[in-house]
Amino acid sequence: MNLGKIFLASTSIVACIILSIDLRAIDDLATQSVSAATPPATPPTIAPAPFVAGHLYDRIAVVGASASDGFGVSLRPDAPPSDLTAPADPNAKPTVAKKPTPVLLNLSDVLRYAAKTTTDGTTSQRVIMHHYSSGFFFANPGPIGQGEIYRALKIKPTLVLGLDFLFWYVYGTVTAEGKPMATGADRLSNLELGLEQLDRIVNAGIPLVIADIADMHDAIGKMLSENQVPDVQTIGSANIRIMEWARTRSLVKIMPLSHILETLQKGGPIELAGKSWNPEELGELLQDDQLHPTFAGTVVIAAGLIDLAKTNDPSTPPPFDFDPKLIRERVLKIAAAKKEVKAELKTTEESTATH
Repeated sequence: MNLGKIFLASTSIVACIILSIDLRAIDDLATQSVSAATPPATPPTIAPAPFVAGHLYDRIAVVGASASDGFGVSLRPDAPPSDLTAPADPNAKPTVAKKPTPVLLNLSDVLRYAAKTTTDGTTSQRVIMHHYSSGFFFANPGPIGQGEIYRALKIKPTLVLGLDFLFWYVYGTVTAEGKPMATGADRLSNLELGLEQLDRIVNAGIPLVIADIADMHDAIGKMLSENQVPDVQTIGSANIRIMEWARTRSLVKIMPLSHILETLQKGGPIELAGKSWNPEELGELLQDDQLHPTFAGTVVIAAGLIDLAKTNDPSTPPPFDFDPKLIRERVLKIAAAKKEVKAELKTTEESTATH
């Protein structure tokens, strides 16, 4: 029994329930989230929607696995300070301070909260995020990957971000066809099936940003089992193939996740999106499981993805501000406002019930 998989699945279920009830209900003045529909068993052909300059950020679709889905990423407001001037009650029972409720976030949420409210100081910019990534990708990469691409194409996105879409086509123990996957040859053959899915985005004329395959051996025994992890040679061959595939597809950009992770493991700052991101200042960028990014790490990744995407439309400034502190403030401010509204509604309901 793989405890990592069980933990991943159970946590993803809780995250999905909470997000569907809470965060998905938030409609910021500058942004909006849109949920997915269930795809048919055999996705129909969807007419291309060629890329149009000036509209790169209109509708962004996020596809992929648990890193994109926000596994383990949350923000929690600071606990209110204790009132040290209040008289102590010797008869009072000891109480355990209740921690504030965390706000769960995925890559789409981070982008939504990073969106600027204006692009020129006067005109509002609305960024619509469509979130289709799944923490269950590892369990059945074929149908899940196909379904995510179908959902993304259905809304005719102007940009698709697939940070970890290819990950479980190389890692894992099951192929996209549901067969056992163990050898390097199995994994490289399975990668071709993942690239075929991404070609559906390419053939529709839509800009696409993905990442190469990082070496996640440090996650063995924490979140991954040894038989899920390809050898270093297979990872290298997979990345050569991904770069070869992208070379003939001008709208496809590749984030060097393998290099980024290597830099993190050495403790150095990450040079990305024209900035130096230092873990000593931002806090850890990778969670203890050595597989998923933290909140700050997700902000850094989002900045890198958009920086690569903008090369498809250099004349249009990206309507985002990737400042972890600012994004955190926005998230908690909206969460506090929602909490206050709920409290007022509850008071109104109780008052109505007593009259």
